[in-house]
Amino acid sequence: MLEEAICKFKTMAPSILPDLIDNFWLGDIKAYDYYAILPYEVHNPLPVDKVIRMFDDNADLAILYHLIPSNDTTFGHECCAYSYPVTERMYKINCRTRGDGLVHDLKVTIYNSIEVMSSDLFEDLRLHRNHGDFKIKRKHVDIMNDFNCGL
Repeated sequence: MLEEAICKFKTMAPSILPDLIDNFWLGDIKAYDYYAILPYEVHNPLPVDKVIRMFDDNADLAILYHLIPSNDTTFGHECCAYSYPVTERMYKINCRTRGDGLVHDLKVTIYNSIEVMSSDLFEDLRLHRNHGDFKIKRKHVDIMNDFNCGL
């Protein structure tokens, strides 16, 4: 099932996010029991704000967070976005700016378990909560609603 999800992502993502995802620039895939990690190089690096707009507008992804570690630098800005599970696609995309303030790499995590995905999103937020200020942060209740968990 995980191999099928990887194949579907590799087929779909370049058409939805052509400026970010090109399978030519895909690194070594690391597959585990319930998820796989696909590292992509962004061939033409972009500012994080533009990447976030692409996630939101072109791919209809939920923005989990945009973290700014310091207002004094463009280095280290982090972003995470994820697909709505109702689309039957379960993945998240993480990126981070380098010293030039641009996103050069994406880390795509593809899941074959809705439980693993939802818990990973909450863990991702938890791990970043003390690393700067959130410019964007999705509320826990909204994440739960995305997964039809309710309150």
